[in-house]
Amino acid sequence: MNDQSLRVGEISFTNCENIFYYLKNRYCPPGISYQRGAPAVLNRMLRNGELDLSLSSSIEYASEPGQYLVLPGFGIGSKGELPSIRLFSRIPLDALDGSRIGLTDESATTVALCRVILGKLLGYTNNFLTIASNLESAMEQVDAMVLIGDKGLEADSHADTEDLFSYDLSMLWQQYTGLPFVFALWILRKDAAARLGGLLTGFWRALGGVHRDIALPDDELIEQVLATRPFLNRESLLAYWNTLAYRLSPRHMEGLRLFYRLSAEEGLLESAPEIELFDPAGQSSVA
Repeated sequence: MNDQSLRVGEISFTNCENIFYYLKNRYCPPGISYQRGAPAVLNRMLRNGELDLSLSSSIEYASEPGQYLVLPGFGIGSKGELPSIRLFSRIPLDALDGSRIGLTDESATTVALCRVILGKLLGYTNNFLTIASNLESAMEQVDAMVLIGDKGLEADSHADTEDLFSYDLSMLWQQYTGLPFVFALWILRKDAAARLGGLLTGFWRALGGVHRDIALPDDELIEQVLATRPFLNRESLLAYWNTLAYRLSPRHMEGLRLFYRLSAEEGLLESAPEIELFDPAGQSSVA
């Protein structure tokens, strides 16, 4: 393996297509390779050393904090109501105590968020079941089902879900905590930071350019995304991207630390970690 190659994980969901389009087509630093996949797949590859850096589930950092740093300033957080992070239910939220909840196998963060909301914020006791299936078949096994990403978007757009209750988990989090939620972070392996400092600084600077361009998406990007997602149109795609915060504010980081603390109290983490940041000047720091 070339030590001067930075291996980057690329989430294969609509919410990230804009980021990686600009990284690859406009701000492409040399020495970068990309591995595309669902968040859970990229989490595993990062943990196993098959990736150096990935836009990954925020819960992944807290699962293995000793081996990771976080690129500062960027990620994916909530800004408005999200159609892609959904709890679909046959019964209303206030009747879900004691019910069976189906969990997606694609994202550890949303699974933890659902369990924190139901267990810590609402005080419910539920039975959880991981289901790799579509919504229709899942609802034959459980009372409610969590879907994320493109599956959540597609299900939210279907008329046949109108007989189900649909809850935005990020809005529930904000309703009960007063804070925005952080779904994904740019997570870096410490061993990669030690040998790829120059490449990482260039990549971090490229992210700054990418996030300036996200506000005005190219027509080519929009057409490329819509070509493979018939459940979206131009208006709904742009509205969706506008509900996401790609720059993380201090309040996002406050919400992230609270999420880690509640996840630890719920038994989903061993402990709530400090968030150690990569410093492009060559030092690490705690957020």
